[in-house]
Amino acid sequence: MTEPQRKSVAVIGTGMAGLVIAYILRNDPRGRFDVEVFEKQDKLSLDSASHTLTDEKSGEKSERLDLPMRAFADGYYESLKRMYDYLGITYGSPRFIYALSTLSNTAQQVSPYYIHSSNNHQIPPLRPNGFSWASWLVELCYLAVCYYWFTACCFFVTPKTLESSGTEESLRHYVERIRLPVYYVKNYLLPLMSSVTTCSHDALMDFPAIDLVDYERRTFRRKHYTVLGGVHRVQTKLAKGQTPRLGAKVTAVENVGTQVQVSWTDSRDGQSSSRLFDHVILGVTPDVVGTIFQPLRSAMAAVPTTTVQCIVHRDFSKIIDASRSLWTQMSLKTGESAPQPIHMCSNDHATESIHEHPSSALITTYPIAPIDPEKVVYTATFTRVLRSSASRQIVNQIFGQKRSIDEKSQLWRNGDGNVWLVGGWCWDGMVMLEGCLASATRVANALDVEVPWMKRS
Repeated sequence: MTEPQRKSVAVIGTGMAGLVIAYILRNDPRGRFDVEVFEKQDKLSLDSASHTLTDEKSGEKSERLDLPMRAFADGYYESLKRMYDYLGITYGSPRFIYALSTLSNTAQQVSPYYIHSSNNHQIPPLRPNGFSWASWLVELCYLAVCYYWFTACCFFVTPKTLESSGTEESLRHYVERIRLPVYYVKNYLLPLMSSVTTCSHDALMDFPAIDLVDYERRTFRRKHYTVLGGVHRVQTKLAKGQTPRLGAKVTAVENVGTQVQVSWTDSRDGQSSSRLFDHVILGVTPDVVGTIFQPLRSAMAAVPTTTVQCIVHRDFSKIIDASRSLWTQMSLKTGESAPQPIHMCSNDHATESIHEHPSSALITTYPIAPIDPEKVVYTATFTRVLRSSASRQIVNQIFGQKRSIDEKSQLWRNGDGNVWLVGGWCWDGMVMLEGCLASATRVANALDVEVPWMKRS
């Protein structure tokens, strides 16, 4: 019996989705694929924004800081957890304290108005300074009523979608329909969810309501985790045995007959090259897809993205003394080391999060208040894919199974011409790492390749 002809595959992008699909295809039990990975940077991108902190006194490199922090939860990240377990990646459930506060007109942090503990490890919640017991009890009662009302609505009041009612309901319209109080939305819902989506409040309110409701349902009363030792451990496991083509900026992906041509420029010598492949898998953001792949140029323009900064710094003037006294009280009370505080500071338009890392550094994500430039250690910038009613419709058309009768007006579908899309945005849900796993699994299934961590025990 003759051996089946091997297929050549180009994977463009080395984020989570690109590395996962490359790993799956390279480990195909039948050995049918030759995989070449392209990355425009001089290093793999999954861990490229992270930073190794240097001790101020000794000058020695110490701890690796994941930028952004890639927390995940039971209920929503089932495929991600299964992959981590398969690869032997250990993860834990660290204790975090989320202090919600506002920024004054002079961009100074105001004393927290609520302090939430991750996985509810602190019961009852800490009472912020400046609150009398009476006013604090009133606030807790109000918060409990609003929270459980919103939770009940998430389970019993389904958002309107194009499929169910012919119209797509945004989060803005959903909270109005369920009559969720504006005070709760502004001071609790938006700050907490903005830390997950890393975008402005207006952009978050434009998300399809079904995204947020589904996320709330599936993570309700579930534990949250982070990878022990940093996400570079995941990158190392997935990239083992691969020889990626680094510094290769892909400029075009085009169908040529029954194959797909990839053109790229080498960033080191500026030389341009091209090669034909049997399949091409794009693991990049929608703005990049629209730039290099002509059939999706106009469609990708309707998928919103934003640029987000993560800044590692030591400007401790950002943390008020009132907050510090609370952490000290908590550590003395429990006899354990204090949990890691994350300050969520909001103005009328956005929320920044400031993580007090145990290594005596601050990590500010989506900064909205000025930071002393002389105390900045490192800055990382990345593209965040957002969601909207229009983009949800486009994404679902690309990855849906049904084709309309009018084929002339039909949008390009995933896999047409042996070109595939993978990424956190390539599914019908929040743009998270779970989307990377779901989209990579979809391509693997289409190519009849077994996903090792999805095998039934």
